[in-house]
Amino acid sequence: MDKRMIANQKVKNNLLKALIELSQIKKWSTITVTELIEKSGVARASFYRNFSSIEDIIDYGVMEMVKKYNEENPSNDENFHDKKLILFKFEFYKKYADLVLTFHHAQAPQTLLTVIDDFMIDVYGDMPSNSISKYELYYYSGAFYNMVIHWLENGTKESPEDMAREFMRITNCK
Repeated sequence: MDKRMIANQKVKNNLLKALIELSQIKKWSTITVTELIEKSGVARASFYRNFSSIEDIIDYGVMEMVKKYNEENPSNDENFHDKKLILFKFEFYKKYADLVLTFHHAQAPQTLLTVIDDFMIDVYGDMPSNSISKYELYYYSGAFYNMVIHWLENGTKESPEDMAREFMRITNCK
């Protein structure tokens, strides 16, 4: 990677970090570009060279999280019946709780639920619109998303192991 690409990556990461920090103390929709550049220590021109809006930072963060998920995921199979995978998912989302909650509260154009759905479609294929089986994919991804968000918003009081076990129990997966 050349120096300019490295510098742009640093700018993007600094802006994302600043957005996450600011979103913990105020509503994301009230955060201004000026606040972001001050908090991140980047120049206004650098912001606009990399992003056209604050929402673009959210999209960038989602894509970065997808990259991390793919790098850290021990399984090639997004099978919601796999206990180890479900445990990994709860551990992963706990690890990136600030980022996940920032995306959720921003109601980003590319929501985390969409990302989870896309993972499922990547693994199982985009089922024909006349296939009733496609609803199982959306059932699991929606149930998982809702459990994760409420767990994170409640401060992850339960362990990832307990959450994985509860998800498996609720969805009748063994």
